[in-house]
Amino acid sequence: MLVFGPSALKKQNPALFDRRLLYSPHCFATIIKIQTIRANGIRTVEKKGGSKRMKQKKLLSLLLAAALVFSLAAPAAAEETTSEAAPYTVPDDMSGEIVILHTNDVHGAIAGYAKVAALKAAMEEAGAYVLLMDAGDFIQGDPTVSISEGASAVELMNLAGYDVAAPGNHEFDYGYANLAALADEAEFPIVAANVLYGDTVAFGANTVFTTEDGVKIGVFGLDTPETATKAHPAKIEGVTFLAGEALFAAAQEQVDALEAEGCDYIVCLGHLGIDDESAGNRSVDLLAEVSGIDVFIDGHSHSTMEDIAAVAEGNQVGDTVIASTGTKLANIGMVVLDETGITAQSIPAESVSLTDEAVAARAAEIQAQVDEEYGAVFAGTEALLNGEREPGNRTEETNLGDLITDALVWGAEREGEAVDAAVTNGGGIRASIAAGDITKKDVNTVLPFGNTLSIVKVTGAELLEALEASTYCTPTAIGGFPQVSGIVFTVDAGVAYDQGEQYPGSTYYAPASIGRVSIESVGGRDFSLTETYTIATNDFMASGGDTYYAFKAATVNYDLGVSMDEVLMDYITDELGGTVTEARYGQTGGRITVTNAPAETPEEPEAADWADVDADAWYAEAVHYVIENGIMGSTSTEAKVFTPNGTVTRATVFQTLYNMEGQPDSAEMPAEDGAALVSADGDLTWSAFRDISGKWYADAANWAAGIGLAAIPEDGSFNGERAITRAELATVVARYAEYQNMDVTAGGMAMQEMADYDAIPDWALSGMSICFYNGILSGKPGNLLDPNGTAVRTELAVILMNYAKLEPSGTVETDAYTATTVSIPNGDRQVPAVVTIPKGEGPFPAVVMNHGHGGSKDENVGFGGVAAALAEAGIASIRMDFPGCGDSTAPFTENTLSNMKSDSNASLAYLLENYDIDEAKLGILGYSMGGRLALEIISEEGNPYKAVVLLSAAANPGEESIAGILPEGTSIEDAIASAEEKGSFDYTTRYGQNLSLSAQWFEDMLVDPLANIKNYTGPMLVLHGDKDDVVTDATNKLIVAAYPAAEEIVVPDADHGYGFYSDQPAVTAAVEGSISAFFSRNLLGKTSMEDYLATTEYEWFATGKTDYMIQGKMVSQDTEVYNELEDAHYTAQPNGADVILKGTVGEEWVTKLEKVIQTYTKADGSELTAEDFTADTYIELKTKPTTGNFACFVPAELQVEVQTSWGDVLQANRAGVPHGEGDYLVCAVGEDGQPDLTDVWVVNGAVFPSTYDMTNAETEPSAAA
Repeated sequence: MLVFGPSALKKQNPALFDRRLLYSPHCFATIIKIQTIRANGIRTVEKKGGSKRMKQKKLLSLLLAAALVFSLAAPAAAEETTSEAAPYTVPDDMSGEIVILHTNDVHGAIAGYAKVAALKAAMEEAGAYVLLMDAGDFIQGDPTVSISEGASAVELMNLAGYDVAAPGNHEFDYGYANLAALADEAEFPIVAANVLYGDTVAFGANTVFTTEDGVKIGVFGLDTPETATKAHPAKIEGVTFLAGEALFAAAQEQVDALEAEGCDYIVCLGHLGIDDESAGNRSVDLLAEVSGIDVFIDGHSHSTMEDIAAVAEGNQVGDTVIASTGTKLANIGMVVLDETGITAQSIPAESVSLTDEAVAARAAEIQAQVDEEYGAVFAGTEALLNGEREPGNRTEETNLGDLITDALVWGAEREGEAVDAAVTNGGGIRASIAAGDITKKDVNTVLPFGNTLSIVKVTGAELLEALEASTYCTPTAIGGFPQVSGIVFTVDAGVAYDQGEQYPGSTYYAPASIGRVSIESVGGRDFSLTETYTIATNDFMASGGDTYYAFKAATVNYDLGVSMDEVLMDYITDELGGTVTEARYGQTGGRITVTNAPAETPEEPEAADWADVDADAWYAEAVHYVIENGIMGSTSTEAKVFTPNGTVTRATVFQTLYNMEGQPDSAEMPAEDGAALVSADGDLTWSAFRDISGKWYADAANWAAGIGLAAIPEDGSFNGERAITRAELATVVARYAEYQNMDVTAGGMAMQEMADYDAIPDWALSGMSICFYNGILSGKPGNLLDPNGTAVRTELAVILMNYAKLEPSGTVETDAYTATTVSIPNGDRQVPAVVTIPKGEGPFPAVVMNHGHGGSKDENVGFGGVAAALAEAGIASIRMDFPGCGDSTAPFTENTLSNMKSDSNASLAYLLENYDIDEAKLGILGYSMGGRLALEIISEEGNPYKAVVLLSAAANPGEESIAGILPEGTSIEDAIASAEEKGSFDYTTRYGQNLSLSAQWFEDMLVDPLANIKNYTGPMLVLHGDKDDVVTDATNKLIVAAYPAAEEIVVPDADHGYGFYSDQPAVTAAVEGSISAFFSRNLLGKTSMEDYLATTEYEWFATGKTDYMIQGKMVSQDTEVYNELEDAHYTAQPNGADVILKGTVGEEWVTKLEKVIQTYTKADGSELTAEDFTADTYIELKTKPTTGNFACFVPAELQVEVQTSWGDVLQANRAGVPHGEGDYLVCAVGEDGQPDLTDVWVVNGAVFPSTYDMTNAETEPSAAA
């Protein structure tokens, strides 16, 4: 068996994941007897056997069977096999091993418990210490357990020797009280730290097992928060399922408690799963946030080890091994804890020949009782009745859905109810019925939940809301998908779901508007929004289960108390005469239509002159393109044969890209570190891979390695002949697009609407997204992406032709930086952004820039200027468009603080992953609403930011901040009511923007952004304009009061726009300079001369010479500051705690000022010369104004006309205004943002701050100064 070591599990490039294989000499198995002790509220279990080891010494590794081993060069889907599993044999000696046998999602497959029990006993006999665990969903799914409401399952688990279990969502199908009773009958603890009854944990949070040698194994449980909507609401009253951050916090609390208890290993039994529909509450989501878990035994998504490996990159997230066995006891999971580390294995149940006779006998007895009661044939069907999940009852109309809902209408009318239609949830239909006999057991398996027939009366608008919500992700599977009778409706899958507020107590969201569903008729009549309809449904939906909150809120809502399965059986026997005919239910009834589901749209074909390429084939144009452009060729040397359905290999992919690149000379590339140096037919001077010598694709492989497109694994293999999947192909093409700097912005239909979206491995999601959204790769018939299917040559040809349509990304290069436009995937959104990277070698400090409400990543000219100033100082940056702003394609209703925070964090992650950034030197800038966002981000514990600039941050409390945004005369209450009722509050901003605020926007805003500012301890700069009437001085003073260490700068003559959207270059330049100087000091540890001039008081000394003192600053000759001063033609001399800067007029300064002198003229028109400067001429320096104007008195004898440039020596570039005799020269500060000294000196004049009263114009310069 093969073991993946921790070093091999380090995350590499997702397309070319490098896994090092380590060999283990051990065979792994599991076992032992229990004594229960309760101490300090934690259940502890002592068992015989096992060996002691310290937790800090253990190493993590992951055992996988050979069938699960991925290619060393790239991950690939495991091949399916039809061969029988090899028999599993328990090793003779398992002494010293701690074994966890585990199951999940057994769903009534009770015959398998006999093998589980026997396996445990055999491993205990071999000397192992064994724990047997279950991760939930063990009391539902088959009449053998559902008839007894789980009692039979618990009985068998007791017999099998289970040590601990966690509940799944189906443990609550028969109600909390039933599960509580079963917990009392169980001879093992049921643990779930996130399931509360009232204010306390419902069943216990954890348990601790102790081996004879004193090794402690702590186990805690978790259940999916989706139980809140998947279980009958009326049956779980008073029960709370912690979700999201609360779920993560509960898990971390358990880890901390078990570590404090001294546990050597910590195991989580988590019924969370890995399905995308559970995103935010999945096992992989939790493990990204919670540390300290050694083993996570998963359930809920029916995932196998192969499924887990595709998501977790080798069945491990961080230091945690994840294991899962699929469903129905097809496999028995085994985790081994010993000196070699932690290993995980999935044992096929069919490979286990051992059987516990007592358990098998009791299971057979239960099965016989069910067969006797439920096995009798009562009807028949001529057609296969489709009970599949997808495609099936969760994605589209099915004949079984038609049959069941027709039965509900018939049953309601039998009870005297006049109904218009029936609706049942597709997730409640659990199995198919094959053509032939129908037994009661068949029906009970299809409808196992014991639901009853209910009646609700809803308006047409309420019915439409229910159908819109229950198809929000169609054609992606959803349990709430409506199977109907008496309703004809259409779902337009091409329209995005307009998500509104979250339904109370639910994980689902109401529609903010109706756009996907249209109803043609109800009860045979044209649909009306205002008409009231009587709907037959099940009690689960009537209570608000799944997405049906509209049913729960109905004014008329009552339960008929008639079992759904009894109604179905009676309908078949009494109404259909005992036979479900092919004529009536062989096909679906045309009640539900799904349109615009993603599918590949063939290009108009163009004939290609090749023998096996049909001129009318959908791929003909693509084949013609790749042949004509020399990208692909014939697969035969005898004839022009393209082989359309030929398998695409890794060699083919990299060779075609090499051809597109023009076949650069790879032989001139230097060998990568660790590459094998070999010769290929004497032509190559080096080879990146050990297995390409002499191969036709050797140059392409070396080229791909040289540019980083193909990773070089530990064993140096390229594996050119291995077939490549569509997901792998998309990932390589996406990386090639990145290499070529192509513009891959968002566009097209949401990929998650594809039927097999869930099958995309996590490592391939980014590449698939880029190719899908940019039209490089599209779907296949049946709304399929087929990510794990092997790519064929025609698909590759189409992909390459579509790739050629891409344009280079928007990149701006200057001498100081490169700015690149990118698109960042973040869940369902693409986030447009600009990355600005300084020239030179990294790692660079970086700043994340967050724009204002309704603004954009550029804020017209403002953010681009700030990014340029930062780059010139050596600081990288990223700025993004939030939803509904700039280039974002998302609606503005998604522009909420929570989504903005998510996009900002995603942008930072993108920057860190793709560029050479110093993660220890990160800053954040927030403007207006972006400032409020920045405050929330830096207030989070563990945030990565070391410095923050708040530019007019909207930091006032929630209601006050909202009031400042709303139009005059609009109350907050009215705006929220509008958002809740209509899906958004629509208004026009003071800048003329038409914006729509969702209810979630208001909810996010109703917090105090300064409430947790104590969590931030770094430097902060608060900038605001003296004329800003949007974010007032009082608001900024709130920040300074809450964070007294903040620097504060009031920008003169600046309103809320800071010249970003108006012609105030001096104001804009002052803002750019202040932000750049602040981040330079705090991220680079660098103080420039401009910083000294901007923050230090100066004195004028002496006569004949000018001395400038920088008080309280010490500048030694080896500092960068000293060099800057020297470059400015001063001499810096240490002088105690101060520094005297000396310059002598008429001596060494004359030559330094020659170029400046040439820009002046005397009053008589002649040029100034060095002789005009004497020992009595002075240059006076005062504090530089931050912004605005400064005035310089010009005596009549030295009337000056200031030219375009003030001189090269001081790099001025300031525009001037000529003045008459004895007048003041007034110049703007910061017009071009260049740092220099020219703002603060003038020949024979004095600097006046912008606030100086100009009525004192007759004052002598020295006196004025």
